[in-house]
Amino acid sequence: MMIVMMIGPAGSGKSTLTGAYARWLESELGARVFKVNLDPAAEYVPYTPDYDVRRVVDARRVALEYGLGPNGALVKSMEILAERLDEPVRAIEDSGADYVIVDTPGQMEVFLFRDVSVRLARALEPVGERLCSLFILDATAVKEPPDYAFQLLLAVAASLRLDLEVAPVLNKADLMPASLQATGDLHSDYPWLSKSLKAHRSLYAEMLHELTRRTLFYAKKVRVPRVSALKGEGLDDLHRLVLEMQCACGDLT
Repeated sequence: MMIVMMIGPAGSGKSTLTGAYARWLESELGARVFKVNLDPAAEYVPYTPDYDVRRVVDARRVALEYGLGPNGALVKSMEILAERLDEPVRAIEDSGADYVIVDTPGQMEVFLFRDVSVRLARALEPVGERLCSLFILDATAVKEPPDYAFQLLLAVAASLRLDLEVAPVLNKADLMPASLQATGDLHSDYPWLSKSLKAHRSLYAEMLHELTRRTLFYAKKVRVPRVSALKGEGLDDLHRLVLEMQCACGDLT
């Protein structure tokens, strides 16, 4: 059983990619896929979850019960989920699937910045043959080099935070500005990114330049797949990356 966690900023296309990748695995490989929705505030997910956290905790009900606003309800929902992680973990363990895709909450910070993410990763490690994560970079959110640098830093920080093999995936690549030379790999992009950040002449860009320079030490070189979840493009490259992450050799280039 290969377990893949989808993480990334709100609107990056985690749920759409979860559905698209699951359909690709089923149609191209005949694989048994178990899809997990961990977003307690999701109004709609573009796939049918095999495990839906909203059966355990629903952010709307939490908001009413505790008198909280939307963000407070999400945080409280994550606290409740953290105490009941045995339920989704048991469902995954009993699924008998070849692949499990875990679609994490849309608001990345309520999941990744709280201990529920680390506790989930530790609980899932002994369940499958391999556990990895894909950090979904949103090409449409990249208007200037500092925007791109910030997303790359988040991807590396997520890997260190979860202590997992985390690889970036560039989603909505068909909508990326043609002038942007982004590959999704910090090592490959650093020469032009460093030059662009220096030329940007803002304190924000100056800070990001220093951070990206230091982050090179912690980032793995990786051949980043460029995908369009909405169009179903690039999924074979994404799957090749997942297989490489499954390999013990650790070479993602």
